[in-house]
Amino acid sequence: MAQGSGGRALRWQWIAPVLALGVLVTAAHVWLNTNVLAGKDLCGGLVSTAAADAVLPGAGRISDRNGLDTRPGDPLDFSCTVESSSVLPGSETGRLRISGTRERGDFPFTAGRWSSPATVSFFSGGATGGVGENHGWVLLPASCTNSRPAIIEGYAPEGSDPVELSRLLTDVANRAAERAGCAGDRPMTPPDTLAAVPVSREVTDGRVCGVEGLAFPGLGGANGKARETVQDRTDAAWACEVAGHATYAVTQEPQIIAAVRASPGYKEQPPAAGLNVAGFDPRHVVADCSGTPTYFSMELGRNYTAALGSPGTPPSQELFNSFIDSVGQRFGCSASAS
Repeated sequence: MAQGSGGRALRWQWIAPVLALGVLVTAAHVWLNTNVLAGKDLCGGLVSTAAADAVLPGAGRISDRNGLDTRPGDPLDFSCTVESSSVLPGSETGRLRISGTRERGDFPFTAGRWSSPATVSFFSGGATGGVGENHGWVLLPASCTNSRPAIIEGYAPEGSDPVELSRLLTDVANRAAERAGCAGDRPMTPPDTLAAVPVSREVTDGRVCGVEGLAFPGLGGANGKARETVQDRTDAAWACEVAGHATYAVTQEPQIIAAVRASPGYKEQPPAAGLNVAGFDPRHVVADCSGTPTYFSMELGRNYTAALGSPGTPPSQELFNSFIDSVGQRFGCSASAS
């Protein structure tokens, strides 16, 4: 009996450390590679850990590192970086950057850091926003407009689910509006699905952007070498990019129109295509189309500006008038109807 007791004691002497090591390894794995025991919210309560986890690809522990970075005087001016990290071999750190900013109301249709509107899946109804390649935004309620309209913007890692990104940004927008005391009567709701991003195609003679009568934005006869991308799959906006030449956009989305009209610099502009218009300059304007305010924008590319002045290249205002005349028909817009 004494020998049996001694054997069990000997076995326990080496089993106990192994078990303890196993517990430590398991605890370390849970802490470093999963969200078990992690907080429910990040970034000062603006970002749901679960929603961020749904956007960030791969496995890992979600954290906000340095937390929320706010700007004095404006609760809707902030930034926060959420990371998903793991010590497992082959894993990479995924980063999701969320910010609240104030922009000119037509920001989705202007050049700069914004994706071409022709490659963005716009959504409206429960919330107004858009998601492009690993980048998205949601417009906050008009009651949040101060000096300029407010938006929530997000950059996600490559391969992120665009629908999950739209859900995350809408949730952050609701939380931010609530915190700032400017939330609407009811929370914004994200889309269930998003329209697919269109693929580019060759420009067809006589039907630039698939529209009869739209002048080619460049040297006449050069359209055979050009490619275009047309976003006509959403109700929120129509857009077309003729690569290197011009990008056109039209929207009647009420929240965007309200944001445009509430922005500094919005004023009466010279008539376009026989219509009275107001906007920020002669090529970013709002017209009345059969009683519905309609925004038109045209951004010019290097291929067009390089050909400007050459025979067969329409002047910019002539090109813009052609745009309103031809595309505007789809939106009930014409000089005779106004």
